[in-house]
Amino acid sequence: MDRPPLQDIDVDAALRTILEGTATETGEQFFKALVKKLAAALNTHGAWVTEYFPESRRLKALAFWMGEQWLEGWEMVVDGTPCERVIDERCLIHIPDNLVEIYDNDPDVQAVGAASYMGMPLLDLNGAVLGHLAVLDLRPMPHEPRAQVLFQIFAARAAAELRRLRVEAQVREREQKLGRLVGSAMDAIIEVDQHLQVTQMNPAAEKVFG
Repeated sequence: MDRPPLQDIDVDAALRTILEGTATETGEQFFKALVKKLAAALNTHGAWVTEYFPESRRLKALAFWMGEQWLEGWEMVVDGTPCERVIDERCLIHIPDNLVEIYDNDPDVQAVGAASYMGMPLLDLNGAVLGHLAVLDLRPMPHEPRAQVLFQIFAARAAAELRRLRVEAQVREREQKLGRLVGSAMDAIIEVDQHLQVTQMNPAAEKVFG
């Protein structure tokens, strides 16, 4: 099916698509909705959002929509790929054409026969890279300011959700650690509510009070 060029994008309609498609979703379903709507809004062959692991310089897909289907379990080392510049330079990278020639050693680019790419890092509040958002197409993707602004809005939404998930995971980890400490404590520890009803006690307290 012939897809309209970037300059014909209806930005207002695309923004409504973002809100309607992601407003009620969180976590994995949020990312799936986001990348599918992004590919539709920019009329690209694919779109994906990843989490970045700096120790191994690997990206792991949180959601990957390519050629009207989901790719599951996708991971890669960023070195030698279009995503490497996004991660290392921490800015929007747009390669409008000749992607397959520029990255002739990237098996993913070669397998798809990609012509163009746009990617942007997802940052935490301190500027560290959490992941990235990207689109890829089989035809040239000329510079179009409205498309880049729209892409940045999608990236901002993805970054906010990824930050939320990181905070949620940290809180859960602290709660589990505290639970282990309380559970292994030799002293009796009892939690009561505002009516002085016991809501929780550790094993030592159970032993003391039977």
